[in-house]
Amino acid sequence: MTARSNAKNKIQANEPVLAINTFAGGFDVADLVSRLGIDILFIDCERAGIGIESVGPMARAAQRYGAAAVVRSKTRNVEDWVSYLDRGIDGLVIPRVETAQEAQSILETVRYACGARAKDIIIIPQIESEAGMKNIDQILAVKGFDVFLIGPNDLSHSMGFGGDITVPQVQQALDEIAEKIVAQGERFGLPVTLANVKAWQKKGAIFNFHSLESLIRPSLDLLKKEIAC
Repeated sequence: MTARSNAKNKIQANEPVLAINTFAGGFDVADLVSRLGIDILFIDCERAGIGIESVGPMARAAQRYGAAAVVRSKTRNVEDWVSYLDRGIDGLVIPRVETAQEAQSILETVRYACGARAKDIIIIPQIESEAGMKNIDQILAVKGFDVFLIGPNDLSHSMGFGGDITVPQVQQALDEIAEKIVAQGERFGLPVTLANVKAWQKKGAIFNFHSLESLIRPSLDLLKKEIAC
């Protein structure tokens, strides 16, 4: 059994946290990223194809350095959520939450799977579709979540813009979702970059989500330019 993570404490204190998605599985990559001093190792079983057999070792790698291990579920199946929680993770992200009933099911599953430890789990529903946006008021009425994760790319696809998050309609939708979350006294986060992280923090974002690839690419490009010279 794991104790409450420092990331959970920071989130509940409305302090910003940094979550890094490795988009790769395995103990070594989790160990490398976690020892660099992050709040959350984001184990992406949905988009990165990380299997259940990798979740436990990656979680232990993160936890040994004080980082929280948070899994994004591959599916919205309760059985999968329980399997992840049984591996001693610190948090769970459920993709494509679109109704209050789905939101309530998440909370009930965490309580069932974790018992007394449920209070220490970071529970994160992801809002990333037009349906989720349409039903956001009813979803927010379900209390007990630590933070809501907004998914700009999938929301853009759902709105018919092919993943382009720069179009005004998507930007407006993101702002409206964020404003409603904050107005209900809840917390939110989303993928951020160096260019927009401050702007989103001013809007209330505390869960700062970034990919390992996006961190590496700028430095690699600079190094390649120097080598070419």
